Amino acid sequence: MKTLSISPEKLLTILLGQPVELNLDYTGLLLLAAEKNTKYHLPSEMAGSIIYIENHDNTFVSLVHPFNVPTQNQLFDVDDNLIHREPYNWFGPQSVVIEKKMQDFAAQYDGPTTESGAIPRHFIPDNIAEPVILSDNYWQDYAKFVNDTDGRFASELKPMFNI
Repeated sequence: MKTLSISPEKLLTILLGQPVELNLDYTGLLLLAAEKNTKYHLPSEMAGSIIYIENHDNTFVSLVHPFNVPTQNQLFDVDDNLIHREPYNWFGPQSVVIEKKMQDFAAQYDGPTTESGAIPRHFIPDNIAEPVILSDNYWQDYAKFVNDTDGRFASELKPMFNI
């Protein structure tokens, strides 16, 4: 897939659903990756999303699971086999809905718990647990690309399940 390295700020803006000017004469699907940087708590050299671009307008298509994409200064190709689209945009409102479903289930749950007070996975319906597990996986892999010299970003991640 054709790929473009952009600033991590622009990438995050797109992931949050806001428009970004790319000034690129290209039409079609485009993988966006955060360019190499040392900016605090921002991703570096990481695949981020797929957009559709036409006449300089871009539309968010899908979040992709993070993987390493070395920065290049022009359009370049990335092997399609490396690209795994996320079923949800973990930066968007879908993630809030998924988290709320889990919280609502936990608040109403009155069954057995583990020694640490957690609800055993096999008691949680798949339609609630599986999206939460996907989210946990995404954020654990995303954190590997974040400039986090003090460890604060990673310490803020609280996975719902130990994967």
